[in-house]
Order: sequence, then C-alpha cells, then structure tokens
Amino acid sequence: MIKTAPFALSVFISAFFTLLAPTAQAAWPNDQPIKIIVPQAAGGTNDTLARMVGAELSKILGQTVVIDNRPGASGAIGMQATVQAPPDGYTIALASDSAALLDVLRPNLPWKFKSGLQGVVMIGEQPISIATSSKTSFNTFQQVIDAAKAKPGSLGYGSSGIGSSQNIVGEWVASLAGIKLVHVPYKGGGQAANDVVSGQIPLAVLGLAPMLKQQQAGNVRILAVTTPERSKALPDVPTLTELGYPQIAIAQWAGLVAPAATPQPIIQKLSDALIKVLSEKSISEKMIAAGITPRPLNYQQFDAFLKKTVDTWQQVVPTLNIQIQ
Repeated sequence: MIKTAPFALSVFISAFFTLLAPTAQAAWPNDQPIKIIVPQAAGGTNDTLARMVGAELSKILGQTVVIDNRPGASGAIGMQATVQAPPDGYTIALASDSAALLDVLRPNLPWKFKSGLQGVVMIGEQPISIATSSKTSFNTFQQVIDAAKAKPGSLGYGSSGIGSSQNIVGEWVASLAGIKLVHVPYKGGGQAANDVVSGQIPLAVLGLAPMLKQQQAGNVRILAVTTPERSKALPDVPTLTELGYPQIAIAQWAGLVAPAATPQPIIQKLSDALIKVLSEKSISEKMIAAGITPRPLNYQQFDAFLKKTVDTWQQVVPTLNIQIQ
C-alpha cells in the first residue's frame, strides 16, 4: 500500500487539474491583466490601433488591458514573446503583414508564425504610401524615379524595419523601375515618419495612417499608394498600378493573434469581444479618419486569412530577387 500511494496521489492530482481546466477557461478573464504585445515602437500605426482597441476591450471585459511595445528584428522579438507566452488568453499580439513575412525572410527562427500563432480578429487594412518630405523638390513619383536614375544610391527611404512589407515594397519598386534606393530601417513607423518630416531622409515607404496627418499638415507629400484602388482619404493620389507597376497591388493589414495552444473557448470569447469593439461607430470613425479601412474578421476567418497569406509570401518573395539588408 505504501508503495502505491504516490501513484494514486499523482492520478488524483492529474484528474483534479483536468476537471479544473474547463472551469478555468469558463472563468476567463479572471482578475488578470490582458497584455497586447506590439512588435513595433510606440507612435506607429500598430501601436495606435492596439491602444485604441485595447481601451475598448478593457471596458467590455472589465479587465485591465496593457500595451507592451517590443520592437526590433522586423517584429520577430515581439512575435517570439507571444509564441512563447502561456497560452491562457492573457497574452496576445498585434500582428501585421510584416509579421506574416517572417517565415520566408527569417527561416532560421526557432518558431514559425504560421504554426506558432493563431488568429483572433482582423482589425483593418490600409494602403502602403510612398511619401517625400515637403523639404524636397519632388512633386510626383516619376520625379523620384528620374532623380534615382540620375544619381544611383543617392536617395534613401525609411520603413518600419528590415524585412517589413514596406521594405519589400521599396525594394520591389526599385527592382521594377531599375533604380537603386538606400533602405533606412527604423524600429517603428512613427520614428520613420518623424525623420521624413524633418528632412533627415527624403523618402518614406510607410502605412498611410502615420503619413496622412503629416500630409494634411503640409509636412510631407504622398506620391503614390499600393492598393489596387485609390484611397478614399486621398482621392487625388495615384496608385502604383496607375503609374505602371500593377505587380504591386497590396494592402497593409493588422489584427490580433494568440499563442497557437490557447484553448478555443478563450479564443472565441476574445474574438467575440473584439468584433463587438470593432462594430462600435466611434472606433470605425477613428480608423477611417486615420486612413485605415475597418475589416473585422472573426477568429476562424482571420486564421484562414493568415495561413493563406503566409503561403502566398512563401511563393512570391523568392521570385522578387529582393536583397533584405
């Protein structure tokens, strides 16, 4: 009897916690802050969206929601922290199109975006803009191309980081136009926007949101956008398709993801609460005013979108012959 007691005790403990697991899921959230990891620095589009959505999510769930900025390595630092977090619904992350590029651009990472994370909700999308400082003489996209051809390597453009979708667009444009541009990576779109406004760099390839207010203030000139159609916020700005680059017809999206092993009931509760947040008129109006088109997708729709997007980049990026610095 004495010899079998430890075994019996272990069976009892295992059964006890197995019975507790559904209860813990049902009780979520339970007096514990929910953390949203943003893999970019404060001030950029993703940070702004996370704070906007997080504030409303806190009201709906009655829980504190905190924003944790973890910039660096093209978003890999923040995404890795999310993959490795306990899958309990208390750590999620703001993922974007750049995060979906990690599997193809950084294949040696010890984890995979596609298998290590699952979609919770799609928030919205925006064009990627190509902008110039108002301190330059460029008034059209073609003038930039002409200047770059006249002096190869003389023009630099800022993006939110090496391997970001903005970096991809910058190099893709250069490849198609037959020019040489110098990539100047930052740890977030906000920092890159500040430097193009001040004239530290002549060009920026960034999401429309941080550039829109700067154009309205007269600090930058947006010369082109990447979406197939013109932005409703900037109807006079041409698309790259119109300018002769139909290959580049993409949008920059953002959504929330969670560790892959997070229980489905928790994911569904999170997704339902966030869909409710995104259905609020005040939130959609703020997003539209910032140049972001609301595109709420629930966890099932968004997870399918993520996996398809990763697969698409796996096929497309190697064909571009783009050298990521």
